[in-house]
Amino acid sequence: MSSYKIYHENQAIQLPLVHWLNNPSLYSNDPFAATLRYYSSMLWMLVALLANFIPLEPLLLILFLIERLLLLYAAGYLAQTFAPKSKLAVIGAMALFALAPDSILGSGTLVESYFEQTGLFIPFFLLAAASFYSRHSIAWAIWLSLGFNLNSMYGVYSLTYFSALFCIDSTYWRGWKRWGGALVLFFFLASPAILVTFSAFSKNAVNSNLWRLASKVRFAHHLYPLTWSLIDFTKFGILVGVLLGYLYYSRDLFNRLFKHSLVWTGMSLLWLLYAFAAAYITKSPSMLVMHPARATDLWYCIAAISLISVSAARFERNGTRTTFLGVAVIFSILVSLLTNIIPPLNSIRFYINLAVPGIAIAAIIFWRLLRSYVFSKKNFQYLALLLTFWVLLVGMGDFSRRFKIDKRFLSAMIERPNSEIEQIANWASKNTPVDAVFLVDPNSESSQHRGWEHFRTLAKRSVFVTWKDGSAILWDRTYVEAWMNRLQALGFDLSQLQKPLNETEFLENLNLAYRNLRDDDIKKLKQEFPLHYWVVPLNQPSLFPVVFQSRHYKVLTLQSI
Repeated sequence: MSSYKIYHENQAIQLPLVHWLNNPSLYSNDPFAATLRYYSSMLWMLVALLANFIPLEPLLLILFLIERLLLLYAAGYLAQTFAPKSKLAVIGAMALFALAPDSILGSGTLVESYFEQTGLFIPFFLLAAASFYSRHSIAWAIWLSLGFNLNSMYGVYSLTYFSALFCIDSTYWRGWKRWGGALVLFFFLASPAILVTFSAFSKNAVNSNLWRLASKVRFAHHLYPLTWSLIDFTKFGILVGVLLGYLYYSRDLFNRLFKHSLVWTGMSLLWLLYAFAAAYITKSPSMLVMHPARATDLWYCIAAISLISVSAARFERNGTRTTFLGVAVIFSILVSLLTNIIPPLNSIRFYINLAVPGIAIAAIIFWRLLRSYVFSKKNFQYLALLLTFWVLLVGMGDFSRRFKIDKRFLSAMIERPNSEIEQIANWASKNTPVDAVFLVDPNSESSQHRGWEHFRTLAKRSVFVTWKDGSAILWDRTYVEAWMNRLQALGFDLSQLQKPLNETEFLENLNLAYRNLRDDDIKKLKQEFPLHYWVVPLNQPSLFPVVFQSRHYKVLTLQSI
């Protein structure tokens, strides 16, 4: 359960691509925008096409709602595939994904609060997995190819998991002709993303050492395992133990799923080994750009739905106190490991979110009474209803927390950049040439008003450089030099530092360099780069003419330099 966010995080990368596809004259002086042709997701081509008929903001909201509904359906459908006779498994899987589970290692993506391609990939992957387990080879190829066109990196992860299952399960490779034909269909349907991905992989960094240096400050949370929390590794280990232990215990009913869980888990561990090898042994940019640890995202999905399906099916089979305890414990473990819904103790949300565990404990204590009057005919719809009601309560609690911030219903439902940033961007889009370049705060986390990384999208104008622009070194490794050169021009030369910096230290140094810029620095900057406007806080000393002013910021023109 989450709010909806527009102009958020990776949309700073994706939405300029939409604008550029619809108007190639945009961003002519922007080296970051020049990399977007190598961004290997076909989704944004479709969004750009639809944006010609539907305004972008309503379109993104509609697509987000479709994504969420598809995700809930896919989670329930896969649970039904694992446990065909269990209605509780379907509701349980849908409930978990309604709580917006998050990844544990590698800062991956399971469910996002805004529309983007990885969040949309997950339901297609779940549908492909359901088709794979149902032996529907053509449906598997179609669902997986759709997902691959959304996110080819996650598509590669999926292929490794399915290939491993195919190889160890003789019931699949005995039908190799049928699956071979499906694989041909998959490659045909996924060919657009495959071609763009290969094109991106051909863009090697001229200076690999510089690329690795940039990746350590920009993507340590994705690429470098030794920077991750020991707690996260512990949580991952707990989930591995719970999955294998519980499915081993249930192998009398789910022997095939238990064997497959070994394969899924083994492949996820191989991807983690790949992550360590890429980061600390080969140190290869072409290996690192695969974000290998994020392959575990798919394992979380399968592990969670498997555990819910097996525990629910066991409970519905005999309805004992022990099997009910299994359902309650499994679901509680998944919620605590994969979601962030536990709020502070002094919040009403804390007690709402603990309602289901509390009711589960009470149910165990008063089991005989509960079984006699609620489950007497093995009708478990009451438990499913209780779970659904609890998820709604959690969502309402989260909404109330957001509503208390500024007491506005719309703000609690939809989060967007600060209105001042949008005000300045609207002025820029209407009053400046299409090839104008703006210098804005490169690190929005340092600003009083966060969201400057979305100025490029909102204004449809080029931006000199932002910290977020460093993302482009993943799909166009040659861009690392342009990115580092522009940071250096702001007074922050990463390559000359005496010691390596982590992301926090990097941003602190970038903030310091940007705050120290004065008119003379901007004059030198303009001699080397095209630069037309400078957005600064209202109290920033400068002799450049002010052409627009908001409550906290002013826009300075550099045209006369």
